[in-house]
Amino acid sequence: MSSPTPASPSRPGRPKGKGANTGEDTTSNRQHLLNAARDCFVSQPYRQVSVRQIACCAGVDAGLIRYYFSSKAGLLEAMLRETVEPALQGFRAAAQTRNDDDIDTLIGLYYHSVIAPNPALPRLVMRLLSDPDDSEPFRIMQSILGDVIALSRHWVQSALAESGRLQQGVDPELARLSFFSLTIFPLIAPPIVMEQFGFSPTPERLQKLAVHNSQLLHHGLLKTAGADTPSASATTATTATTATTIKAPRL
Repeated sequence: MSSPTPASPSRPGRPKGKGANTGEDTTSNRQHLLNAARDCFVSQPYRQVSVRQIACCAGVDAGLIRYYFSSKAGLLEAMLRETVEPALQGFRAAAQTRNDDDIDTLIGLYYHSVIAPNPALPRLVMRLLSDPDDSEPFRIMQSILGDVIALSRHWVQSALAESGRLQQGVDPELARLSFFSLTIFPLIAPPIVMEQFGFSPTPERLQKLAVHNSQLLHHGLLKTAGADTPSASATTATTATTATTIKAPRL
C-alpha cells in the first residue's frame, strides 16, 4: 500500500482565517494593513492602537501583522518608511544628477507623492517625536529622520555647495534648514493656525505652495544663471525674468 502524498508545506507562520488562506493577493493584504495602520496611528496615540484594531480596519486576520511585520512597531516603521520613500529616492537621485531643477523636483515629490495622499503625516511625525526618548515610536521616527537628514545633507553638499550653485555667503547647513522649513510648514501647524492663513492641504493648494516655495528657494539660495556673484541690483533686475523661467514642480 502506497504512502499518502504529503501536503505541500505552507509558508512558516502563515495565519489561518480571513484574508490568510483564501487565495487573496498577499500584496493587497499587506497594503491594506499599511493603510489601516496609517489611519489608526493618525487618529489615536500609538499606545492606544491595538493590533486587533488595525487588522479589523484592514479587514484581515490579526495574525497577518506578525506574518508581514513581526509586531505593531514593525508595522509602524514599515508604514512610515514606505510613505516617505519617494522623497528619499528624490534626494538620492538629486545628489547624483545635480540638475538645475532639483529643488523643484524634490518639492514636487514631497507634496505630490508624500503629503497629498497623507495630509496628516507631518502632525503624526511630530506626535511620535514627542513620545519619551526610550519609546518604540520615538526610536523608529528618530531612525527614519536620521536617514532623511543624512540624504538631504549629502544633496546640499554635493549638488549645491560643491557644484558652486549656492549664492556667495549662503551657509549650506542653513540652506538645508530653509528648505525643510519652507516645505514642512504650514503642514505641522495646528489646524487653527492653518485656518487663519486660509490654507488647506488640497492638491491645488499644495501645487501653488510648491511653486511659491521653489521660487523663494531659487531666489534666496541659488546663483542667478550666468552670474557668479550677482549684486543686489542685478538680482532685482533678473527677479521677474527668473520667476517666469522656474520650472513648476509637477504634482
